[in-house]
Amino acid sequence: MNTTVKYSIFFWTLYYLAAITILSPAGDLSLIILRVGAFAIPQILIFYLNLLAFQPKYLEKGLKKTYFIWLFATGLALILSFGILDIYLDENFPIAIRHFEGRSFLFVFIGRMMSLVPPIIISALIRKSLLLQIKTEESLTLKNKMLEAETKALKAQINPHFLFNTLNNIYSLSQFDNKKTGEAILQLSDILRYVTYDGNEQTVTLGAELAHIESFIKLQLLRDDDDSNIDVKIDITEPNLKISPLLLLPFIENCFKHSNHHDKTNGWIKISIKTKDSALILEASNSTTNDTLKKDSVGGVGMDNVQRRLNLLYPSSHELILKMDKTYYSSILKIKLTA
Repeated sequence: MNTTVKYSIFFWTLYYLAAITILSPAGDLSLIILRVGAFAIPQILIFYLNLLAFQPKYLEKGLKKTYFIWLFATGLALILSFGILDIYLDENFPIAIRHFEGRSFLFVFIGRMMSLVPPIIISALIRKSLLLQIKTEESLTLKNKMLEAETKALKAQINPHFLFNTLNNIYSLSQFDNKKTGEAILQLSDILRYVTYDGNEQTVTLGAELAHIESFIKLQLLRDDDDSNIDVKIDITEPNLKISPLLLLPFIENCFKHSNHHDKTNGWIKISIKTKDSALILEASNSTTNDTLKKDSVGGVGMDNVQRRLNLLYPSSHELILKMDKTYYSSILKIKLTA
């Protein structure tokens, strides 16, 4: 509103000076300044009263009748008072313009009335535009708050889901290799530290996110002495790019969770993560069987979650392709990131 008032003052100043310049040949400069002031002052008054008082206090609160009463009463008072002033100035301080000679009060009254219409309409349009801008900003603020709240809720879903699966893995590991169990717990500690602290940030560096992914993969490989059928390639040339934390884990987790990689003859996992022109490209695929697809009824939580987060955080800057048949499952994710 302050900006609007400043611009309007600038406009009225130009309007006043332009009118003085146009009428300056018709008389003494001080007289022209007086006559233009007498004409412009009621326009300025009705403009600001309508913009700053009548509309916000009455019209915008639903008091239409009160609004029009105030507007009509104020306009009438300005027309009558300044109309009388016009007649007085015509008789005592005339200027050399034929249009101003011998004007009746009715003529002056109608002229005054018509002169107030433009400032009333313009102030109403400006006020409407300001309200629309305010509502748009409020809507955007509310949308951002809702987005932030929903993103936090989705992150909160990741933590227990991930922890549930990892603890299951450590329990399985403890059944046949107690030595590796301690190492697995240390890996889990590093992962939980990242989830607890960095996971609460809006963005983290891509390098930090991938260090978290590598810790997760190491934790998974502790269960398997032979990782020859697991191919992981990470080629990041822009580690300082920013990304929402915990966004990539579900893709990697699903590879280990739903594959039959323990079958060294038929099972496999392939993971590729790289950057190109400030874009992250993740390709994660794994072999599947009917048994691996059915073994965990809650397996869809992570992927549903990450698709929702992608739509919220990168609505027009990501591409996700999911493919699945009876023998394999594949995810290809491309996200345009910023530094």
